[in-house]
Amino acid sequence: NIVFRTASGASVTGSGMIPGGSDYGNKAFGVQLMVNDVVLSNNENMQSYNSANSSPFALSFNASTRGGNLTPAQANYGVDLREIPTENIESIEVIQGIPDAKYGDLTSGLIKVTTTAKASPLRLDASLREGTYQLGLTKGFRLDKDNALTASFDYMNSMSDPRTSLVGYDRISANALWAHNKRQFRNKLSFSFSQNTSKGKRDPDDLDGVIIDVDNKSFSLSNNIRYNFSGVNRKSWFRSISADIGLSYASQFTARRYWLNQGARPYGTATENSVYYAPYTPPSYENQAYADGKPFNVYANISTEGNYVSKSKWSHSYSLGINYRYGDNFGKGRYGTAGQNETMLSVGDSRSGMRDYNYRDNVLATTQYALYIQDNITKMFANKHVLRANIGLRYDIQNSASTFSPRMNTSYQMGKFTIRGGVGLTSKAPSLNQLYTGPRYFDMLLGDYRLPGYYSAAIMQTVVTPGDNSDLSPSRSWKTEIGVDYRFSFATINLTGYYNKLFDGFTTMAVPKVMDKAKVNVSVTGTEIPVFEITGTEKFHYLQNRIVNGYESTDKGLELMASFKRIESLNLVVGFNATYVETTSVKDPSILTVDKPQIIDKNFQYGLYNDTKAKNTMARASFSFDYHLASSGLIIGLRTDHFLVDKKFTNENDIYPVGYIDYNLNQAMISEANRKDQIYQNLFRKRTVEKLSGLGSKTLHNVHLRVTKDFLSGFRLSVYVSNVFNLKPYNEDGYVYTNFTPISFGANISYRF
Repeated sequence: NIVFRTASGASVTGSGMIPGGSDYGNKAFGVQLMVNDVVLSNNENMQSYNSANSSPFALSFNASTRGGNLTPAQANYGVDLREIPTENIESIEVIQGIPDAKYGDLTSGLIKVTTTAKASPLRLDASLREGTYQLGLTKGFRLDKDNALTASFDYMNSMSDPRTSLVGYDRISANALWAHNKRQFRNKLSFSFSQNTSKGKRDPDDLDGVIIDVDNKSFSLSNNIRYNFSGVNRKSWFRSISADIGLSYASQFTARRYWLNQGARPYGTATENSVYYAPYTPPSYENQAYADGKPFNVYANISTEGNYVSKSKWSHSYSLGINYRYGDNFGKGRYGTAGQNETMLSVGDSRSGMRDYNYRDNVLATTQYALYIQDNITKMFANKHVLRANIGLRYDIQNSASTFSPRMNTSYQMGKFTIRGGVGLTSKAPSLNQLYTGPRYFDMLLGDYRLPGYYSAAIMQTVVTPGDNSDLSPSRSWKTEIGVDYRFSFATINLTGYYNKLFDGFTTMAVPKVMDKAKVNVSVTGTEIPVFEITGTEKFHYLQNRIVNGYESTDKGLELMASFKRIESLNLVVGFNATYVETTSVKDPSILTVDKPQIIDKNFQYGLYNDTKAKNTMARASFSFDYHLASSGLIIGLRTDHFLVDKKFTNENDIYPVGYIDYNLNQAMISEANRKDQIYQNLFRKRTVEKLSGLGSKTLHNVHLRVTKDFLSGFRLSVYVSNVFNLKPYNEDGYVYTNFTPISFGANISYRF
């Protein structure tokens, strides 16, 4: 997964881990990935196990064991970049700013990948890096002057820790792309299949270790059609029509297994409000939990394009189009063995229980419709200054929620100097996993009676709350940027400043609930199973999580890029880029943190508090040096990374309550002048120390080297070393700085037949 223009992903914990939490999660979720103008969607991924009670960006089915670290592709985090076929890529365009009105369902940025089909020799690629090796085979065919076909096959095997084989990852993929190119009609048809598996093995020295098994298969088919009208009048408004259509289907299976030896314990099984005899787990057993998803996605875009030049030489290149997206999941859902649900420790214990949940029967398809219009305007003035403006308007209906999204990018070029700016609104619809969490089950053990050799009787009460979040609206982001470019004789310098405001983001809030806890009278007669009767009820309060639109963040930063001209005498190309970004995040002020009092208070059931704010600051720079000796077919690349600032500041807003909830679940707010009143002293939270983490005042530097050699026989050999000097940096607190690339060696060899 990837994030753009934010410091939210600056602190990654552990090799290969995805940072959890609403800050990083919302930013990764808002990245759109397209291949040949067809969306790759992860919105239908429901491979999580406790979405009814967890945060929308909680990591599900992840394990860190002695055998390594396994984190399968996660729901709600956007598309895994490993799913992109790389063998026949023609170009990659990354849009971190304001995209054209054609592109929707995004808040962070857009990655556009274009692949091509053309005649090419058979190419064999092999690469090795630490515990990962990869083999690829690619061949392009020229069928006739208008038709070409490219086919590729790829296999990858990776060990989480090269020293063991306990946690591994295998992937195979096959891709085919056919292209038909004529002046009037063009068509590009592509098919891909991929399978990735990860079968965990038990460490004989870690009997309680968690094992994760993953088996995913995916199929996708897409087609791009473009027809240019021939013989149209030069004054005709529209000159071409195009359609981009894609569909994908996947089978995703995830299993979690670990051994439990904790004695027989009761667990809840009811799927409606009831008081009943609960079953027991075996004294020792293998706890197994599964998620079986079958996501299905359809994407279509139809547009017509035209060009117009006015009498005053204003050039317009415009388009009008519609988008359509459909997503569903037909999987068996989540299920497991006895005891997969939360087990009870003792009478009075209460848990948020889990039940089987079938996606096929409970999940409804989501749909998105959009209409957009875009006009790209160019005007050259008499003084040779050039004005460019891309102006668009998009209207989305995402699961019945509508959004108008104006977009504009402008630039004014005055010789070697250019000033540019842009502003636009984008939106991202919630995923199926956020909308359909399944009901929430609250289980309470009322009694546990056991007579060895005769009976075990557990009296359980279950309260069911509908768990689906059909009222979730799309998250939205206002994106603003301004920049200047200047072409010197020796280099081109680009400086960009941006301000992005994300609101209505997805997060979790605690909802106070009350249940009528049953009072039971139990009759015990000899060795017979105890009989109970309900004699009344009493109020019992508890908290329950719910996914809501309540996260806000602001990203503001500067980006500096310099592209230097080739130093001809040395055949050397130098590049430089630097970034500085501040990210502040907070839950919506209307979503207050709910906590129990430090001491039980007869007047206040819960206290209400402003939520914790966070501020991340990150500054980095990088140089690249590429030396090319054409006569020897030699390329030497050197890259330096400089970690200048990395600070994460968290601070409890206030220890004093801003309101409270009484025992009848009535909510009352406290005026600012009275929040420190001693009448609320039981609601005062413990004072927390402001926490600052990251690099502090330290700066760190890293160097990476790659050497590539082309041979006349058709071989190409590339060898690279990350962290050439084997530096092992620590932050000011004495911990290893996890963003620093550790030393690793790799090699790639390819041969063209």
